[in-house]
Amino acid sequence: MLGLVTIGQTPRPDFETAFREYVPGVEFQIVGVLDGLSPEEISALESEQGRYPLHMLLADGSTADIQLDTLAPLVKDRMSALVGDGAVAVGLLCTGRFPRFEIGVPVLDPGSLLPAIAGAIAPSRRVGVVTPIESQIDIVKEIWEGDGFSVTVAVDSPYHEGGIKAAAAVMADARPEVVILDCMGLGPGYRDEFARLSGVPAIAAQTLLAKVAGEVAGGLS
Repeated sequence: MLGLVTIGQTPRPDFETAFREYVPGVEFQIVGVLDGLSPEEISALESEQGRYPLHMLLADGSTADIQLDTLAPLVKDRMSALVGDGAVAVGLLCTGRFPRFEIGVPVLDPGSLLPAIAGAIAPSRRVGVVTPIESQIDIVKEIWEGDGFSVTVAVDSPYHEGGIKAAAAVMADARPEVVILDCMGLGPGYRDEFARLSGVPAIAAQTLLAKVAGEVAGGLS
């Protein structure tokens, strides 16, 4: 079984669709870090301070922004529970730069995969990054520059309408070698439209992770 952990809440039919396509024949289970929490409990988590907020979808269609440091131990608990249920690998459905999780099975982490892929296909190290909330701009820029990239950042949330044209215009002007859609909620349909509008190739973390999971989990039952 392949375990999948999203930082918000389930259900996530978009993730289910992606993994059914790219991990055929493999049982997978998606759990949310905030599953089962009340609005009051989620609000308390949102109130914790920090400099690296992550943007997530809740079951009622609303969103929450919670600090990575707050979420990290909760993510690890969910991962460990999936391993206890029989997961032979666990995918993290978030692009945030979490610490390395040691849970006894392979962890598929978009935060590690994305810069590796970007570095392999962008020899000049000029990349664009689309992040879902303005409060992430400074930390995302700092992280990608720390990875050795020259980065242009634009903002668009998959959970709020209307930002794709503005974000694409930023990248059309900057002309990076590739744009990283740095949010798991930005799927293949968004990727294709973004590339069309900006004229720059784009990589969706959602489908990248699903494809890598298909390689790792292929043949597992």
